[in-house]
Amino acid sequence: MIDPADAIEALLDELKRQRAAGVTKVSVSPESLEFLRKAAGTSRPATAAPSPKATGGDSVRGASPVAAFTAGVKGERPATPVRPTPVVVTPAAAPVAPIPEPPVVTLPAGDKVARLAALHALIAQCPETRRHLLPGHRPVLGHGSVDARIFFVGEAPTVEEAEAGRPFVGASGELLRKILAAGLIGEELTYLAPVMGWRPEPPTVHGKRPPNARELAFNLPYLRAQIEVVRPQVIVALGAQACEALHPGGPPITQARGKWLDYQGIPLLPTFHPNYLLHNPSATAKRTAWEDILLVMERAGLPISDKQRAYFLPK
Repeated sequence: MIDPADAIEALLDELKRQRAAGVTKVSVSPESLEFLRKAAGTSRPATAAPSPKATGGDSVRGASPVAAFTAGVKGERPATPVRPTPVVVTPAAAPVAPIPEPPVVTLPAGDKVARLAALHALIAQCPETRRHLLPGHRPVLGHGSVDARIFFVGEAPTVEEAEAGRPFVGASGELLRKILAAGLIGEELTYLAPVMGWRPEPPTVHGKRPPNARELAFNLPYLRAQIEVVRPQVIVALGAQACEALHPGGPPITQARGKWLDYQGIPLLPTFHPNYLLHNPSATAKRTAWEDILLVMERAGLPISDKQRAYFLPK
């Protein structure tokens, strides 16, 4: 029986002869390759061969029989040296401090003006509020009449509002002022407050990020304190954020709007935020929002003319 190692050595000699004759590729059946691989497991240990530089010979002769054979077989390629994959170490992001428990707000004695001024100072100096302010941003404080009949609560601040330190600036504020003017609702009758004092960061790909439940809960005592000082006749929740803060767990704003709710004994009416009307300027949307304003005016005891009642009705 032929020794497998001798057979492999004979094949190597034949391959060398063909290569010297100019043959660069040979075809070997899968069965033959399998036989050679099995034979390699029983072959004699190969002795170390002198380097080609020292002997002038071919380094294939001193290589492992299977490695030398497969180096010249069609369909087999020498193994590519494996280079170590560089490890890129990315520094861990700084941990974000969680929102703490809501503050306990205690207002000093005094008249409405003094108490509201103290409350504004408390909000402006709040460490948690200031921690979230970006460069150029200020705490966004409510403003308006301390004797307001109607208390409007808006959304979390926009960039413009955070820069101004006041709610309802920009396009939404301009539209709200037009709505109030149409109802002959003067500034002495209103107080405007944001649902929270800082702009939630970072924004989403769609724009500003709505506040999460923890952020709303932290800012709610400041909003409640402003309502407590003003003691309005009516509260208007402009949009889903204000509605969720003052009446958590209720239906979505599209179902809640136009229906009276209660906030600590004060009538609360959810309605659309002016931003909704800016993005949905249809006559139907305008009429729907205006009907809510008419409800607010009636509850606040303000006069309503027939002309005002007919605003945005189909002609």
